[in-house]
Formats: sequence, C-alpha cells, structure tokens
Amino acid sequence: MPEGYGLYPMSESQQFESMHHPQRPSPKVSIGVPVYNGERFLERCLDSLLAQTYREFEVIISDNGSTDSTMQICRRYAERDRRIRYYRTDINHGAAWNFNRTVQLANGEYFKWAAHDDLCAPEFLQACVDVLDKDESVVLVCPRPRVINDRGEKQEPYGIHLKTDSPKPHVRYSEIVRGYVGYKCYEVFGLYRMSALQNTELIGNYPHGDGVLLARLSLFGRFHEVPEELFFPREHPGQSMQAMKDRYAYSDWFDTKRSGRIIFPTCRMFWEYFRAIAGTPTSIWQRFMCQLYLMRSAFSYRRKFVRDIVGAWRMRRRRKVVISKSPSAVSSASSSGGGSADR
Repeated sequence: MPEGYGLYPMSESQQFESMHHPQRPSPKVSIGVPVYNGERFLERCLDSLLAQTYREFEVIISDNGSTDSTMQICRRYAERDRRIRYYRTDINHGAAWNFNRTVQLANGEYFKWAAHDDLCAPEFLQACVDVLDKDESVVLVCPRPRVINDRGEKQEPYGIHLKTDSPKPHVRYSEIVRGYVGYKCYEVFGLYRMSALQNTELIGNYPHGDGVLLARLSLFGRFHEVPEELFFPREHPGQSMQAMKDRYAYSDWFDTKRSGRIIFPTCRMFWEYFRAIAGTPTSIWQRFMCQLYLMRSAFSYRRKFVRDIVGAWRMRRRRKVVISKSPSAVSSASSSGGGSADR
C-alpha cells in the first residue's frame, strides 16, 4: 500500500505504536471512532463524517479486536481519505479503554467521539465549532439529538432538556447527577474543547463512566445545545444499551478485565461522582453545594444500593457452588468478556 494513506493496523504486541508516516499539520477537530464488530453500520457512520461541511478534521478509528469485516472496511476508507487514521489491537480491552485511546491519539484543538452506529448531519461540526470559537466559557457543544432505528427511521423526539448551560457549576453538576428517567448521556458524542477534556479522567471503566465524565466536565464550563436536530443516535438490538442484561454485564463491556469480579456499581458511581468534585476550578462554596446535592440524591438511589449488596451476595454464593462442583469452571468464566459493540 502506498505510504501516507493513514492506515496503521497494529498487533497487540506493538501496543498501538505508530508506524512511520509523513508529518501532517494538526487539524482543528479530531473525531474518535471506537469500534468493535461494527460492520453493519460503520460505513454509514464514516460516510456521514466525511460529508461534513466543515473540512478541517481528522478521523481516528480504534478497532478493539473486531472479528468481523470491520478491519477491511476501515482499510478501504483509509485508502480513500488521508484524514482517516486506523489503529487496531488484537484483543478486546473493553469499551472505556477503546474510547479513551482515541483521545490519546488525537491532535485537534476540539474533539468528538462518534459511535460507529450513529449518524451526523453534514452541518454538525460547523455548528459546534462556531460555538466553541465564539464562547470560551463553553466546554462541550452538542446538537439536539433525534433517535433513529436500525433502518435509519426517525423515532420520537428526545424530550429531555438539562440546565447544563447555567453559569452556576453546582446547577450544571446536579442536573447531570439527578438521573432523569430516559436520560441517555447523548452529550458524550458532542464536540469538546480538548483542553477541558484532558483535565478529566475521560470515561471510567465502570458502569455509567460516561455520565461521571459529563458531571466532572460540567464543573469546568458550560454545555451548549445547538437547537437543530443534527445528531442521530441509533437504537438497535445489537448495541450495548440493548444487549447488556444487567450491570455486571455492562461492567464487563466497559472493562473486559473485570469480568466475573464482584462489584458494587451504584456505590462506585456515587464515589466517582464525589471524586469528580475535587480538583475542579470551582469555589469552596460551589463544591459544598455539589456535595450537598450528592448526599441528598443518594436517598433516591437507596434501592439500587441494596441491589448492589444483594447482587454481590448472589454472585459470591454462585461462586461457592461452582467451586464445589468444578474448580476449573471459575477460571473459564473469569476469562470471558467483551461486548457486542463499543457504544
């Protein structure tokens, strides 16, 4: 293959170390596309990104050990467009690792994650870049989402509006932590100011790591919603939100190394919400208000805390039964993992 096409298929032993390639100027926008077995929708996603009216961007595809035709699709697109860089690892490390890896490989002033099964209108980037260029108090911009199904048909409008554009950090934080019914953290797929995103821990390797990222980021600046519907997240049976049966399966999806471990997902989520308050550019009073709200909201999660304890007890009991019957079965179960798709 000719040099300079931006194609970098990597083996696991190379740990994503980049092959030699010509030095390129840094684009203003970096788009990270984490993918695992995304052959069904990946081409449509990439087509929507390459059709953007704003042209100063790069696309970083991180293939998390796909076993379908994802690699062939990525190679074909990388040959076609020099703005695409393709990286591959042979082992599925989990969704959180793959999402965060695209940030580490990015060069842009602004950054966006793009799920392999979502679509963006051609005006998506231009609308978001215009906001970030004009208002330094904004750290994240996302157009109004409109959910589509597996056939690309529009579904009911997404009716949740959060006050994340408030000038008060504790208001923005509490809006995200509140846990509205039906809230799906679509802002994660907006356009970030990279300088703010790099001050966070990115997406944690635990359930609701994306929501914790948004809560932490809200303490660094305002979010802005573009009123036009320019973002089309896809809901289909194969994606993580539909395929995961419980929070243990969701934890495995975020981090394959945690497969089979006893976890307390709600407790972990609240601990991370608490940690998010520290080390942010907010006043002592604002931090106190955030902590006060977090303590109040813990009461509404009391049933989930109990569910954590019951779930851990049941898993521990199942382990004892398995060990008593077949010691080898435990090691086999612990090595399983992976998800249906990095979304």
